[in-house]
Amino acid sequence: MKYFILAVSIALVACGGSSGDDSNDRDSNDTVGAEIAEDYNKAMDKAKDVERQLQEQQRKLDDAVEGVEEDDDAVKD
Repeated sequence: MKYFILAVSIALVACGGSSGDDSNDRDSNDTVGAEIAEDYNKAMDKAKDVERQLQEQQRKLDDAVEGVEEDDDAVKD
């Protein structure tokens, strides 16, 4: 997860670089910044959704293992 966030951050920084032309007006820079921020927020939301799904799968797996262990203990008795 940390590597994903790092990769997204690097990609966004690379895309947001200045073109070297100082004649850009402030409005166009704000628009580009807003677009980058929007893309970044969408990527972060998607990453959070994936993390929630993985946590839910892990919880289900843990519950299943716990159920098997309980059944195994009952058979031993």
